[in-house]
Amino acid sequence: MIGSKPRILVVEDKPSEREALERLLKLEHYEVETAESAKQALTFLHETVDLVISDLKMSKASGLDLLRYWKEQRQETPFIMVTAFGDVDSAVEAMKLGAADYLNKPVNPEELLLLVAKCLESARKDQTICELQTRLDERLGFERIIGRSEAMLTVFDQARRVAMTETTVLITGESGTGKELIAEAIHQNSPRRGHPFVTVNMAAVPAHLAESELFGHVKGSFTGATESRIGRFEAANRGTIFIDEIGDFAWESQAKLLRVLENRTVTPIGSNDDREVDARVVAATSRDVDAMVADGQFREDLYYRLNVVNLQLPPLRERREDILLLVDHFLRDLAQRLGRPVLSIAAPLREFLETYDWPGNIRQLRNALESMAVLASGDQLTLDDLPATLHDSCLRNNNLSIPPGMSLEDLQREAAEQMLAKHKGNRTHAAAALGISVRTLQRKLKAWGLDD
Repeated sequence: MIGSKPRILVVEDKPSEREALERLLKLEHYEVETAESAKQALTFLHETVDLVISDLKMSKASGLDLLRYWKEQRQETPFIMVTAFGDVDSAVEAMKLGAADYLNKPVNPEELLLLVAKCLESARKDQTICELQTRLDERLGFERIIGRSEAMLTVFDQARRVAMTETTVLITGESGTGKELIAEAIHQNSPRRGHPFVTVNMAAVPAHLAESELFGHVKGSFTGATESRIGRFEAANRGTIFIDEIGDFAWESQAKLLRVLENRTVTPIGSNDDREVDARVVAATSRDVDAMVADGQFREDLYYRLNVVNLQLPPLRERREDILLLVDHFLRDLAQRLGRPVLSIAAPLREFLETYDWPGNIRQLRNALESMAVLASGDQLTLDDLPATLHDSCLRNNNLSIPPGMSLEDLQREAAEQMLAKHKGNRTHAAAALGISVRTLQRKLKAWGLDD
């Protein structure tokens, strides 16, 4: 990284000119190193050098030779080339090889210092952008996906290996397991990372608009097509297209998608022109596509074309060791968004969160925590804060016998009576088993007329 005192390497075979450049730069408080030949300059190749100023014509290897070799090893180092007046061809060649700029001899000191400052500032900005991009890539890579379970570590390993290829990937798993996160991480860890990542959810696209959404259309091709529009495949050119819920893709359009995958061309609706597209395909589904193929609801040839590599995401109930990691992550995120301290979780609630099956997987867990955090009156979440839709499950977790058709109030009363009976009337123990405070239990009993 360029520090407060940039280091400049001056390469010049004439001692008087080399020393003059050195004095000039040191007066501007630069750290200066000198070399009398290209060979000597290369001894600095693996050291910190923020800028190289080199003569083009030297007695042995030329400045062009130095520039060519240096750029092969350290592309980011800016070069300023100094050449005799009139040697324009060599200066142009130097620019083609990656030199930032050139100066004619005799060197004008003010012009040189301005150019040095410009090159250093440009290099600093490039470095900052590179660092920000690296941090962004890390944020959008596998690092942001929470999971230490063996099942998820296996998925991460497979995804990392397939990311560096051009292979089509099919991600399967129940709804809410994080399929889009894995798809985006694959893109961010692939050679296509600098190009678009385009998503389309086929479950959210009406069947009659599916082809237009993916392949585009021309103006007037159907009612409502008031202007031409490119499809998601063209928008993802040189990048990745993520087709979510591919199992919902209409049968009558599947043959056209197969053709796009095989020929890498799209034909917009209403057009006779094929357009080449270079988009990697990552698809996902929560449906049983094998069964759909067997039932004739999904083309077998398209399925095999999509299912080159299959990544199967486990449901949350099969990776319980990740649940509390996710809980802590979501609570920190919610605290930041809501502008409040991170909420703690009472032990009974934490046990429930870890043992509940979460049929809606990560999405359901996140939504439940958000509901509790928004409505929480204190700094600790308890079983009382669970959304109403989870209360039945909470009661079943306490091995309660619940008659069908009861209201939530009736369920709570039944639970209290059963726990009191189980603990021989000990309200402290019954409240602990229910995951509520004794005061809350007493208040409920009074409301039900059971306080005696």
